[in-house]
Amino acid sequence: MPRTKESSADHFENDSMELNPAIPCSVSLSDLGHRFGKQEVLKGLQATVHAREHVVIQGSNGSGKSTLGQIIAGHLTCSSGEILWKQQDSKGENAASHLDDIALQTMLMAPASTLHPLLTIHELIAFHGTFRSWWPGLNPHTWIEDSGLSNHLQSSYSALSSGMQQRVKLVLALATQSALLVLDEPCVNLDASGIAWYQDCLKWMSPQCTVVVCSNNREEDHLAATQTIVLD
Repeated sequence: MPRTKESSADHFENDSMELNPAIPCSVSLSDLGHRFGKQEVLKGLQATVHAREHVVIQGSNGSGKSTLGQIIAGHLTCSSGEILWKQQDSKGENAASHLDDIALQTMLMAPASTLHPLLTIHELIAFHGTFRSWWPGLNPHTWIEDSGLSNHLQSSYSALSSGMQQRVKLVLALATQSALLVLDEPCVNLDASGIAWYQDCLKWMSPQCTVVVCSNNREEDHLAATQTIVLD
């Protein structure tokens, strides 16, 4: 597994509303709801995800778990209610954040997530690294090698199998320094070796940030949950 070193990131500024990706955040949902047109997907949700928690959103297909994951990650605006992200700085003071402030401080990986089909794995890592920072002391190429893709670094993303593509998406999501990580059905298309590799990576990085996993009742998707949000 990759070696780590102490983060040198600056402390969260009290007068700033932006999240610091080096500090795990909490998320509060108050009477949250969402609609797609006339279809109501989520209604009246109340929940709090504490910093560094490992939370599972559990539900069947169509229950709204993917929608809720997108809202928590700041990739989708809820139709009603309120969502609030908070962090604690080095002085223990809470600082709230709004949707516009978190786009580049959280990470979302979902089945619908897409990567440029013509870029190679090596190019995807380099491109992603121009916008986001990796966890201190972590080399994403190490996780690519551990995932079994070391011989495919120069292969275009579109030439990879669905399982290989899932491993690439997981490397980018797990290795990116984030205040909050949301994984939606992370073990889709993974074989047994892929699942074991994913769980090893998740064990390493889970203490670093707040983790939310959307799962269709698959135990391999997550570690021991500190909280489970069940959607009917």
